[in-house]
Amino acid sequence: MARARGGNTGFAVALVIFGCAFVISTLVAIIFYTKIEAAKDSEDTAIKERQKYVRDSETGAANDFVTPDASVFANMKSRIGAVEEELRSAKTEATKLAAEVNNQNAAATTLVTEKDEVSEQLNQEREQYATIMQQRQEKIDDLIREKDALVAQIADLQAKVEGSIKNADASAQTRIAELNDKIAVIEASVEESRKEATDWKLAYNRLLDSLPKLPEPNTTLPDATVASVFGDGQNLFITLGRKDGLVIGMTFEVYDPLPIIRLNTQGEARGKATVEVYGLEEETATCRLVRIDPGEKIDPGDPLVNIGYDPNMDISMIAFGEFDIERDGGTNDIKRIEALILKSGARLAELSENKDGDPVLTPDIDYIVLGAKPELPEPPDPTDFDPEAIKRYQAKLKENEAYFRVLDDAKILRIPVMNQNRFLQLTGYYQR
Repeated sequence: MARARGGNTGFAVALVIFGCAFVISTLVAIIFYTKIEAAKDSEDTAIKERQKYVRDSETGAANDFVTPDASVFANMKSRIGAVEEELRSAKTEATKLAAEVNNQNAAATTLVTEKDEVSEQLNQEREQYATIMQQRQEKIDDLIREKDALVAQIADLQAKVEGSIKNADASAQTRIAELNDKIAVIEASVEESRKEATDWKLAYNRLLDSLPKLPEPNTTLPDATVASVFGDGQNLFITLGRKDGLVIGMTFEVYDPLPIIRLNTQGEARGKATVEVYGLEEETATCRLVRIDPGEKIDPGDPLVNIGYDPNMDISMIAFGEFDIERDGGTNDIKRIEALILKSGARLAELSENKDGDPVLTPDIDYIVLGAKPELPEPPDPTDFDPEAIKRYQAKLKENEAYFRVLDDAKILRIPVMNQNRFLQLTGYYQR
């Protein structure tokens, strides 16, 4: 009996322990379940909060913004800021490009306008050229028709003449006899006139022999002489003054004493020195030395020459053409040449023009100062129509024709022609 009681007690203890363990396990299970439910609620809440910012489908993209030193939000904000800066820069650049496009459009519009204007002008020039060529062709056609009409008239007149020759033979013989009588009378008058002309020629030759001989070609007579020299040879008095028509600034070339000053083979008359008038008295003038050849000196009695000055006559001169006094490539020094003509004491004559605007010389001109010969221009390419090139060619051609017209007229009228160098030397021009 004692053994049975002991077995029940162990079972009871075991049952109690099992019960306690069951209760504890149940309590622990309840606690864990409660905590799991709370954790699940927290997880659901966290998921809901997270989905306010990142959806499940966006988690992969959000991982691109995960860095160890900053949050996803901070990284995204930084990236958004960078993108906004790029957008602002792109917008600024787009604004600049839009402005540039507007400028290019405006420039293109201007170019189109200018092109239209040039095209209009070119069309007008072409029409004008075509009109001129048509007028010239019409004039040529009129001349051809006029020539044909004249040929026909001549043929008609020739036929009439040939037909009337026979009828005119008798009256022609009578007229010939009358004319022969008149010819005899005229021949007698001619013989008498020839005898009278011979007498006049003898009287004229005697008159020529009694006149002073003119200088030979390439020679000139002195205008004055040096009266005295002073101031270490830098100043001098000459034998002309205010009454002789001298003016301040007039220059003279000084030569060694000779009755006639001869020019060299090139027609130049450069003296040994050049002097300039700076003081005037009634019968004398004071000059200063402005140029002298090495080893030369001025002495009393040395002759003076200025081609544009003559105390006994009013010398007239003209300047024509293009001049380059300084030899610097310019061709517009004609006014300076005309000023030197006046300064030399000569009168500046006016060049006449005919109805076509071409220069015409008159016998009252004593000297011509002729500029450089203009170059004959190359004709424009006939296949490349350029109205401006045609105008320039025609202007150059007219200048060339005018130059040779003046030269030919001077030969016909026997007017002496000087080039620029000879004129400057004969008037004593020097570089001031």
